[in-house]
Amino acid sequence: MKNQICVTAQMLIRKPVEQVFQAFIDPAITVHFWFTKSSGKLETGKTIIWEWEMYAVKSTVKVKDIITNEKITVRW
Repeated sequence: MKNQICVTAQMLIRKPVEQVFQAFIDPAITVHFWFTKSSGKLETGKTIIWEWEMYAVKSTVKVKDIITNEKITVRW
């Protein structure tokens, strides 16, 4: 059996919800503050690859659930 860890992250961001939500699901925006490459936009049911080129690291990301402007659930 694999060990699983559930993490909930929260932070205060003083921007409109719609703007912040788009920043996390749209890799054209996210590459400016998190990863350097992504194979696509976050959409429920998709599996994408996030890449941090400066560390030569990649991660497979499975998008479990998205509720627009409310919640993003991924497994990576």
